[in-house]
Amino acid sequence: MQIAFLFIAHMPYVRHAGPQPEGEDALHAMIAQSLLPLVEMLVELHSNRLPIQVGLACSPLLLEQLADPLVQKHFVLWMEKVIAQREASLAEAEARGDTHAAYLERFYVEWIEQRLSAFTERFNRHLPAWLRELTVARVIEPLACPASYAYLPLLGREESVHAQIECGMLHTTRHLGRLDGLWLPGCSWRPGLEGMMAEIGLRYVVADHSSLVAQQSSAPINVIPGRVAALFPDEELARHIWSEDLGYPGDPLYRDPDDPSGYHARSGALYDPYHALRRAQNHAVHFTQLLVAEEARAGADDLRLILLDAGQLGTRWVEGPTWLQAMLMLSTTHGSLHLTTPGAYVRNHRPRVQGLLKEGSWAAGVHGAWQGGVAEVYWQEIHRAEAAMVELALAFPDAVAEHERLLNQAARELFLAQTSDWPALLSAGTGEEGWAARWRTYLQRFGQLAELARHRHLHEADLALLDQLEEEDGLFASLNYRIFAPTS
Repeated sequence: MQIAFLFIAHMPYVRHAGPQPEGEDALHAMIAQSLLPLVEMLVELHSNRLPIQVGLACSPLLLEQLADPLVQKHFVLWMEKVIAQREASLAEAEARGDTHAAYLERFYVEWIEQRLSAFTERFNRHLPAWLRELTVARVIEPLACPASYAYLPLLGREESVHAQIECGMLHTTRHLGRLDGLWLPGCSWRPGLEGMMAEIGLRYVVADHSSLVAQQSSAPINVIPGRVAALFPDEELARHIWSEDLGYPGDPLYRDPDDPSGYHARSGALYDPYHALRRAQNHAVHFTQLLVAEEARAGADDLRLILLDAGQLGTRWVEGPTWLQAMLMLSTTHGSLHLTTPGAYVRNHRPRVQGLLKEGSWAAGVHGAWQGGVAEVYWQEIHRAEAAMVELALAFPDAVAEHERLLNQAARELFLAQTSDWPALLSAGTGEEGWAARWRTYLQRFGQLAELARHRHLHEADLALLDQLEEEDGLFASLNYRIFAPTS
């Protein structure tokens, strides 16, 4: 049996979004609690010559932010602020004689100082550079994602789908290196994507079991023989990792992720990191035993693809990185377990079964988590903007200078409006507040730029607006608006 772990990491574009409640703090917390521990762990395991391999589907939006000097600076300032707050709380706890609170505050201060030191000194603030080093060392196998993590099955234009995949592949390749696989938000799929994948050289996609036709098994299949394969995550093993009700994350000893003080466990009792981290190691032993038992039942060429989410490990499941490190160490040193990556599996164990994929995702109702209710208004507006962007690309194929800059920025704003987080939040009934309202800002900016693009001359105020938007939403520096032009 072959075992492949795929780590998924995504964050909407929060640069210049301000701090709490839905701004840059969420990105800073993910870096500190999930991404930084992951990179530290992989570097450490590799330096100890353990044959570790993992897949990584990191959204281009997140990679662009991790490589941004402003985001890096703000992260350091945020960490220093958290340290100062914890030190003040430590002094207060000691003054009132609260020994347990003082114990926890010392633990948090030491942990945060170690992460900050690793970020600034060991990794020189630039995590993507180290992810690339790990890719070169074959520790990480990167996958492509849509440029702005758009939900492709519900986009209205093929030009948008093509632009999302091609731009996402280009920018992830620039940061991390060569790509063979594709990860789509929510494990989503719609027929027709396989031809686009083959055209740009992607060899496999991770799809949900709901996309399987009829009674096909969940074994890997050929979607286009010899060119595009589909792999499917293991749901039985994953429930131990993902479920807070039935799996490891809900253990009563673990820290309550909704308690900002960090003083309480999920049980409501006082939190003790010593016992919680010991429990995480025990859970790592248990999961490894599950893998060994599964290996005894499975065939030599069978694949178990296990998804790991940065939005959960370290953030919702604070002890998750400890579990992950212990589990990977046990798995790589166990004689009967064989770790691989999704791409290596496709290269070495070509699927023999031909199959078809239908529309699907890991949500109920095919695409139910991204449509319905207020989300329908979102999709109507997005489809209108997509059509307008295609019209602009056709109307101005040879734009230069400021006019070209303006059209490129319009394409960026459309990308940002297409991020799948927005319809997911709207579909969940959160209302258009906080993050859920950001799509309107991006579409408003797109509309302003689209209107200016049709003017024969740009005034000083127009250029000032363009400068401002390029600074605020300046991701994907090499994006060319012509990517939205129809190819036939």
